[in-house]
Amino acid sequence: MCAIVLVGGAVAGCIIHDTSATAGGPVGGNMIPASDLKPLRQASAAANRRIGTALMSARLSNGKVRALVVREFDSLTPENEMKWESIEPQPGRFNFDAGDRLVAFAGENGIRMRGHTLVWHSQLAFWVKGLKPDALRAAMTRHIQNVVGHWKGKIAQWDVVNEALTDGPTAELRPDSPFAALGPTFIDEAFRLAHAADPSAQLFYNDYEIEGLGSPKSEAAFALCKRLKESGVPINGIGFQMHVDPRNWPTADAIQKNFERYAALGLAIEITEMDVPVGQIQGDINEKLKRQREITHDIVAACVAVDKCSGITFWGVTDGDSWLNDAHWGALRGRGPHYPLLFNTDMQAKPIVAGVIDALEKK
Repeated sequence: MCAIVLVGGAVAGCIIHDTSATAGGPVGGNMIPASDLKPLRQASAAANRRIGTALMSARLSNGKVRALVVREFDSLTPENEMKWESIEPQPGRFNFDAGDRLVAFAGENGIRMRGHTLVWHSQLAFWVKGLKPDALRAAMTRHIQNVVGHWKGKIAQWDVVNEALTDGPTAELRPDSPFAALGPTFIDEAFRLAHAADPSAQLFYNDYEIEGLGSPKSEAAFALCKRLKESGVPINGIGFQMHVDPRNWPTADAIQKNFERYAALGLAIEITEMDVPVGQIQGDINEKLKRQREITHDIVAACVAVDKCSGITFWGVTDGDSWLNDAHWGALRGRGPHYPLLFNTDMQAKPIVAGVIDALEKK
């Protein structure tokens, strides 16, 4: 899940690279001196997990951001630059440049690369949306073969299909997706195509609001993955986006139990897009940050408790990068500012970082 943000009339992407008033500026409250913390990637490696962030390649031009990412993270997700509208804006014309920069950066710094995302109804190139079924299937086939093939052996995990399930009580496949015209087995086809293009890559289904137990969407996601697995489709994992809404959120116990049932299917589990907004948490800023730390600790602890949970990715590096800085999308989480990520806009560690480290170290 992420928002398309318009800046100066152009699509700028989901993460807002703005640390001004829109992003709330530095958080205030009690930050943690860097000298008091070990790097996140050191703690995650000791726990046999990956700790990741999402990034736009332009952020690599900032030396402080580069240094922070290299020090703290050992997994990287392209925030926008491997989505269909960015990578194949015209039929058969591929633009790999931005993705290549991210892949090269990851390779140079011992960082695992995740691919995001191959088949999604949103941020889709305009020309795809009007295709008839046969032409759409051909376009999907070409797109997956070319994109996965281009980075064969360099991308460890792909979010193959993203957000295929609708919200609400039916939790059926999205009727607003152009791919629905191909029937429900378009998901099977996408996974088979991705596997053929790079048999070494782990392949994931990725979605939001599937974290707990018992909701129609959560049960539909499990049923989908179970069907794919039992049908011999080459699915390797499930991605829980984990865009937290503190006002309405499953317990850590429910999240862990959900992880466990996917693990029982033999699927790897990744937390793929985590953020924990504080705007609607009660209290002053330090109370908000304390609760943010607790929520995050418990989610990461649920991952650590399940052997098949292999990584945790946060959706942005600093609070200034968050999609929730946009007023429209931020309203989904109520009153802001939300300050949902690990580091403030001055790249100082917030209490949430200590919560992640404690969970990785089983404290």
